[in-house]
Amino acid sequence: MGPSVQQTVVRMAQGYQLSQALYVAAELGVADALAAGPLDAHALAGAVGARADELARVVRALVTSGVFTETDDGAFALNDAAACLRRDAPGDTRAIVVDFGTEMYHAFGELLHTVRTGQPGFEALYGQPLFDHYTAHPDAEARGSARMRARSLLVAQDLAAAPLFDEAGIVVDVGGGIGTVLTAVLQAHPALSGVLYERTPVARLAGPYLAEHGLDDRCRIVEGDFFAQVPDGGDVYLLKSVLHDWDDDRCRTVLARCRAAMSPHARLVIVEIVLPDHTTDDPDLVPGALLDLIMLVYAGGRERTRSEFAGLLDATGFRLHGTTPLPSGPHLIEAHAR
Repeated sequence: MGPSVQQTVVRMAQGYQLSQALYVAAELGVADALAAGPLDAHALAGAVGARADELARVVRALVTSGVFTETDDGAFALNDAAACLRRDAPGDTRAIVVDFGTEMYHAFGELLHTVRTGQPGFEALYGQPLFDHYTAHPDAEARGSARMRARSLLVAQDLAAAPLFDEAGIVVDVGGGIGTVLTAVLQAHPALSGVLYERTPVARLAGPYLAEHGLDDRCRIVEGDFFAQVPDGGDVYLLKSVLHDWDDDRCRTVLARCRAAMSPHARLVIVEIVLPDHTTDDPDLVPGALLDLIMLVYAGGRERTRSEFAGLLDATGFRLHGTTPLPSGPHLIEAHAR
């Protein structure tokens, strides 16, 4: 084993240190403070409400990893990577970094507990399941919704361009968050109407978002629990990043509720990562593998292979019609009623 291999492993072990430095910069708004130009450590600290020496050390660690730059006279400045952390940056990367750096970061400290006991680290740390915690803590709910919105933007564009809705009249977005994906779909298909079905706390966030995009007259928001029932009358039922939150039993319940609400001609569209049957040393597989760990520690769910999705669908009255990889990473999984 050569030194380079050892260094690679050690750097992997230090990943949480760098991620927390990134979180601190995002939470403090360092990128926003530098938007008008470079600042020295004292001016930057004054702008974000931090201590100059301590902040400089954090930012320098990020500079070494390609986020921010340091000028010849010792001031800090934006580069392309740091600009992603601005609050007004396209894609809202800051929302992802901030949410990763709060409850999720702490929950990952319980990964060993999860592997030994099967209990999600989040539940062990905070004393309740993720979505119960969200209900009791609106600030955490808002952070989680902002992260999901940011991570859904590219997927939403891919889905809106897919030929799934050309002959549909109504799409029901089950567990659709604040409406990021449904907004893109409705904007791309002016003749389409939507139903956004969500838990009450998230549904309340969805109203302003849909109104902001001029869709409140084409999209009906329905509050409810998809483990109990799903609105009927849709031509396409959409489950985007829903099933991976849950174990197989709960997934079968959600799918059965969808099947009960669907007419024989309606279609089910699932958008999820599809894991390979065999794992290799491939950088393209890293996002899916890490998301699988997030589901393990955070929500008690999992990512799945194509055959695992087929088994869930077969058990709940569907047949798998096909899977299509999207440019943004996940797969589009289409199922029809049997």
